[in-house]
Amino acid sequence: MNFSFDYVEKRIIINAFFCTAFIISNLITIKVVNLNFYGMEVTAGVLIYPLVYILINVVTEVYGENAAHRTMILGLATDVLFVLMTTLILFLPSPVWYTGDSSLAFVFTQTPKILIAAYISYLLGNLTNARLTVVFNRNVESYSAFKNLAAIAIGEFVDNAFFIFAIFIFSVPIKEIMIMIVCNQLILMAWNVVAEPFTKRLVLWAKES
Repeated sequence: MNFSFDYVEKRIIINAFFCTAFIISNLITIKVVNLNFYGMEVTAGVLIYPLVYILINVVTEVYGENAAHRTMILGLATDVLFVLMTTLILFLPSPVWYTGDSSLAFVFTQTPKILIAAYISYLLGNLTNARLTVVFNRNVESYSAFKNLAAIAIGEFVDNAFFIFAIFIFSVPIKEIMIMIVCNQLILMAWNVVAEPFTKRLVLWAKES
């Protein structure tokens, strides 16, 4: 089996992982994780969502800002398909022996409201990230780890803050919302710092002809 990919095939691979990571992050956000540290809690989506930003950053760096916008639209389109299908199955009748309807309903009745907020925050955050990646790396020939992290951090903060406010503003005290935003942001940044060497390598791999 040949694992040598050309320039276009590499872009397809990155886009495929981007769409998959985006769908997974929005699905597992339903799960709230107790950090057992001063009562701090985060959504499980924080475990994979930084990958969405890393991949859109790579697309912007290698293929340009317009390509990043198209990748983001593709991510939204695939997620819409996911929501439509998972909502549809809730209305399909099940045989009397099937016992999974209540579990499916618990998960998939929540995804539409989560995804509506996620769509807006996702666009705001990723557009911010893509724009800053272009601005920070203008007239810079080599890959800059610091500028890459800065663009991701600011984009993620915009996304994270808007999403959490949109979901919890009418049900959770402002103080708790602020704690969640800070806690999520710290985990997101720790994830990005650990992944930075791999991000640099992915950029170099994608640029290879």
